Amino acid sequence: MSAKYLAILSGKGGVGKTTTAINIAESLKNFGKDVVLVDANLVTPNVSLQLGLPSTQSNLNAVLKGKSVTKEAICVHKTGLKVIPASISLMESEGNTTVNFREALAPLANGAEIVIMDCAAGLWGDISKAVKIADETIIVTNPELPALIDALKSAKMAERLGATVKGVVLNKVSYSSYDATDEAIEGILSGYPILEKIPFDTNVPRSISARMPVVSYRPRSPAARAYMKLTAKMIGKKYREGFGYRLLDIFGL
Repeated sequence: MSAKYLAILSGKGGVGKTTTAINIAESLKNFGKDVVLVDANLVTPNVSLQLGLPSTQSNLNAVLKGKSVTKEAICVHKTGLKVIPASISLMESEGNTTVNFREALAPLANGAEIVIMDCAAGLWGDISKAVKIADETIIVTNPELPALIDALKSAKMAERLGATVKGVVLNKVSYSSYDATDEAIEGILSGYPILEKIPFDTNVPRSISARMPVVSYRPRSPAARAYMKLTAKMIGKKYREGFGYRLLDIFGL
């Protein structure tokens, strides 16, 4: 078995990239896939913070510096999701200018089906090295003009690095007059397909506060169902939304 590497990117911060990476990884696990989530953001990592993982000296930074081995850096979240965190220490983030993601993550190739890499916003410095080992990339953005333009730039830069851009996840969609219109979004994205629209959902910040992926914290919520639908399409599975789930959501159950 050889793992598939998927990089989650964004052109700017604050669009929900890490939340998307976490929930795709958790959804894949829920679909029975052997998945490892890697926090490839070496400067401002957020995966361990969002999931409430304890600080450990065996992390991606340590692996990249040769101070630890990859399998020792794997943490298991209470949901069972396997994660390789990056260090949240500023001092630990220094000295990674010669990082080799390909070598560091190679031990996962024969032990996992899918490796999700949550990369930093933009494609500068070491992030490009992570993108280069990805089989596919997904761009996360919001339905706002600046975020959409930055998403287009990220997609173009990823392709210049030789990556295949699978498409765009449109996050925090409120379906209000403040969102860019579908016509405007399609025009800005210049042919890159929208894989899924994730609705704005207060259950997402609640799940982060609870240190849980929303697909496990509130599986019937609008955002959770959208993430599951997205993931199902990614792996060729059918995801059916039952009428009962929609009723429960209407009544806040």
